[in-house]
Amino acid sequence: MQVIPFNASVRRDTFDCGEPALNHYLQHLAGQHSRKNVSRTFIALTRDTLAGFYSLSMAESQLAELPDQTRHKLPRQYPVPVARLSRLAVDKTFQGQRIGEILLMNALARCARIAGEIGTVGVIVDAKHDRAQRFYLKYGFTPYTTKPLTLFIPMRMVMQSLLV
Repeated sequence: MQVIPFNASVRRDTFDCGEPALNHYLQHLAGQHSRKNVSRTFIALTRDTLAGFYSLSMAESQLAELPDQTRHKLPRQYPVPVARLSRLAVDKTFQGQRIGEILLMNALARCARIAGEIGTVGVIVDAKHDRAQRFYLKYGFTPYTTKPLTLFIPMRMVMQSLLV
């Protein structure tokens, strides 16, 4: 499997992860968002078949929303910069084969490289539902104080786990 930047020539019309909003995003919006610098999408190819994807963008977080263990170490006057994992999905054909984990690790490694160039205190993700939330919790994400389906992982934890 290889993870590459979004490529409009890769067939996307048959992609189905079971979440219509994520299917629609990949099939109709990912290219537009990339061209307009809204986000960047990366696709996983297995034997030239689109197995999954994720999208990243920059964001900011209000300090009060971050988990307690992170909040006390940051400046209090301003929102803090974060990377946003805005979407992550695996085609139903490939679910259960740890491709979601591979995509997540690829996304976190990419965020760690970005953190070497610009300031970011961590990565946030908005889980679509409880099942997605459980997936992210397994990898060290913790819920926001105000939104339980919005999860955060500190960049220092990402860098330590990836030995960056």
